[in-house]
Amino acid sequence: TPRRCSGVLGEGARMLGGGARCKPWLAGGGGGTATFDRRKHSTVDADEVNKFGAIGHAWWDVHGPQKALHSFNGMRVPFLKSMLKQTMPRAQAEQQSEREVLHELSIVDVGCGGGILAEELARSGAHVLGIDAAKQNIAVAEEHAKLSGVGGGSLKYRHVTADDLIQEKKTFDVVVCSEVLEHVSDLHLMVNQLMQLVAPRGALYITTMNKTTLSYGLGIVAAERLLKLVPDGTHDWNKFVKPEVLTEQLSCSGFAVKRILGAAYNPLINRWHPVPDLSVNYLLFAHRKAAC
Repeated sequence: TPRRCSGVLGEGARMLGGGARCKPWLAGGGGGTATFDRRKHSTVDADEVNKFGAIGHAWWDVHGPQKALHSFNGMRVPFLKSMLKQTMPRAQAEQQSEREVLHELSIVDVGCGGGILAEELARSGAHVLGIDAAKQNIAVAEEHAKLSGVGGGSLKYRHVTADDLIQEKKTFDVVVCSEVLEHVSDLHLMVNQLMQLVAPRGALYITTMNKTTLSYGLGIVAAERLLKLVPDGTHDWNKFVKPEVLTEQLSCSGFAVKRILGAAYNPLINRWHPVPDLSVNYLLFAHRKAAC
């Protein structure tokens, strides 16, 4: 008999009707039993790695193709701090401002690209490890960190995958995977690997794109073909991720989804803002809980 699991969903989230039935291949990383042969399974899509590795120093051109990603820091970092503070013990939360929430936490940024988010997290006091499957991205990230004076013990980069860290038995207080899931070759395996990297009582933070008609219209047709906000071919709509899919896998693997928040980008003012609609971009915060 399949076991039933339920997540705790916050504002802007949708509950899975009738509770999530855990599929055997979904469970894992948080008390599940799924196992994978590393030699036969990989989340790395070589075409995607080559595409993003070719961005080079344009990662740090705040007026270039990554302009919206730089702007996204203004929403995705405060949201992470806010959620972490909400999940702290009350006494600890009362003593810390949101500016101090990340202080001394260990964070891995999976699929860090040129380091746009990793640097910001390190500046906020966290000990950050940025990893990426593209060697070129790591070189760009390391160079920029050196030039900007961010680094030392607070920010490091490695050309490895999440699976490599699992084999090293690494875990982190917070695992971040921002704008990456829609580019991997095996979504469920990738999420499984992310969960395995989360330390006990740790958190998982994901930002990605929903698979809807509206996300195709805005994320592909408008953003890539008409407005040229990002290069044509940046995204494959078939790889976009429904929040219900993530919620099911996380809830069936010992995680509580605390909040899913929609995000909208205004290219006229280059600013992101929260919205109740999850149809296009969304942010998801979850943490480990007792097994279902």
